[in-house]
Amino acid sequence: MYDVHGRQIQITRGDWRDNVLLPQLKERWNEPDAIYQLIVDGLNDGFHEELERASGRLVDIDPIVERSHVIRTIVLMKLERFDEAERVLRDAIARTGESGTILTNLAKIQVSRGDIELADATLWKAITLDPNQDNGLGWWAARERDRGGDAAYVAALQRAAALPGSWRANLWLGRAKLAEGDADGAIALFQRVLAQGTFDHDTLVTISGDLGNAGLVQEFVELVSPHYDPMQHAPQAGFNLLQAYLQLGYLDQGEELLGRLYTLNMPPFKQHLDEMAMRYQERRRETTPPRPVAEESLEIGQFPFDRPVWMYGLRDPDWLLPNKPAGAKKVMFLMLGKSMSGKQQAEEQREDDIGRLSRAIPLYLAESAYEWTPVHAQSLVAVVMGGGPVIFGAHGEDAERATAMQLIHLAELVVQGSIAQEGDRWLVTISLRETSQGELVATETVSADNSGIEAAVLDLEGKLLAHLGGAQVRPHDRIYTRPTLEQMQPYLNALAQSLMLGLVANEIVSRDSMWGERNMLEWPLRMALHWPDYTVPKAMYVSGISHASRYRSMVLEEFDERSFALLRDMHAAKSPIADLGPLLLHAYRRTEGLAAIKKNTSDMRRLEWLKRVGA
Repeated sequence: MYDVHGRQIQITRGDWRDNVLLPQLKERWNEPDAIYQLIVDGLNDGFHEELERASGRLVDIDPIVERSHVIRTIVLMKLERFDEAERVLRDAIARTGESGTILTNLAKIQVSRGDIELADATLWKAITLDPNQDNGLGWWAARERDRGGDAAYVAALQRAAALPGSWRANLWLGRAKLAEGDADGAIALFQRVLAQGTFDHDTLVTISGDLGNAGLVQEFVELVSPHYDPMQHAPQAGFNLLQAYLQLGYLDQGEELLGRLYTLNMPPFKQHLDEMAMRYQERRRETTPPRPVAEESLEIGQFPFDRPVWMYGLRDPDWLLPNKPAGAKKVMFLMLGKSMSGKQQAEEQREDDIGRLSRAIPLYLAESAYEWTPVHAQSLVAVVMGGGPVIFGAHGEDAERATAMQLIHLAELVVQGSIAQEGDRWLVTISLRETSQGELVATETVSADNSGIEAAVLDLEGKLLAHLGGAQVRPHDRIYTRPTLEQMQPYLNALAQSLMLGLVANEIVSRDSMWGERNMLEWPLRMALHWPDYTVPKAMYVSGISHASRYRSMVLEEFDERSFALLRDMHAAKSPIADLGPLLLHAYRRTEGLAAIKKNTSDMRRLEWLKRVGA
């Protein structure tokens, strides 16, 4: 099974039968469509005996005679009750006449009795009635191959292809052409199949898979993409197209298809979509270099954040996250500069490793100082207006001092520094200065390889907090906990992504400048699901959804069901973050639920917050 988040869940066969299958059959006992689907699924899972009574019930109530009688026959054949199965089929024939599906199943009963010639005649008649029946045509062609080899198999398909309305035989003949190395012949047959317009939802899986495996990627895209509709055709064909678009570098087409597949909300395939989305994001990163700032006349803005970035979007719930005291000493954290060669310059820079860490590390250190010391820690982020965050070159001693003094009107202390990467080694240096004269209070440096950067950041945090008076026993916000070493890497990523979502929501950065939006929104949700006792990612996720609602995200609806599943879990666990639920109600236009909460709220601070939520 799969839950709403796409996570696989295993259940014993006995539990499934007793607690899911049988109760569902009982609940839908008067609904033929539902009973039919439950029987089909149950047969695939091997519950033959448990479905015998339900298949009999379907025959009694289903207006679609062929459907009910055939599925009843299949159940009876699984139970080896062949005489009874034949009586059911004969009854169907008497009521609706012969059909390809009915006769194919009758042929199976005849084979079970050893009536081979009669079965062959019955099966061929079934094919003449419905030459595109997957079960019947495949069985018949396979029997011919067993008798006469590949040549007989091809001849059988050619005979079926000559029947009026036939298309599936040409699909399989195309596969045979590919096996012979005749790509042109195969493509011509596939084109004939698609031109008929009557193919089923799995046909494009066959064509795309066969051509892709043959290395004919461009040909498969040209042939399949005009016909593929995620609402009608199997998702596997969509995955094949996504792989082909990526291989050919058609990133716009691939990302557009990704969005259409995500909207189908298919939990069993969600992890595959996530993996593909990450690959597209990485390809974007590889093929789009940073934009040097000095080469164009760009407006650069400096934006202060006076609280942890994930709080922006929560609409200041002061009853949950109180402000720092007005008289608290202010410490300003600047984003890290990049150690550059003489020919390098400042860049408008997207989410590669060094750019992400240049923002995430100071954002985390500022958050830590805010939560664990009496100071009011803030962050200052440089952004190309309408574009994206800027990474500057690292400053020398004199420049750092001058920068610190320029910030005297904002803070008493400033934390700035640099980040460098040499091979797989990282070097991070920070300095703490007074802003009155720019005097150096302390400097700290940590070094680590790629696998140790998270531990280095925690080490740097401890050294910085010591210079700010040492960590308090309790954080400023009761929901806050320090991320563990295991949680640190995803948490740093989440901070950088939360910053970007906030910049877009406040129209500082354009939505077009944001890559991997879906991954940004989902990242803290994954953390919350992986570490259910870790509260901050839950708040960060709600904040991201709130941001996405403000900038009218095109992917917001994909998270509707999952958002409220998380909210139900938080209520069940009595998490304080559940009280932020009105943000989700507003984002997804649950106006009645939001109105009910307002009606039942008497606390004035919460009422004021609810007004901000709905504004």
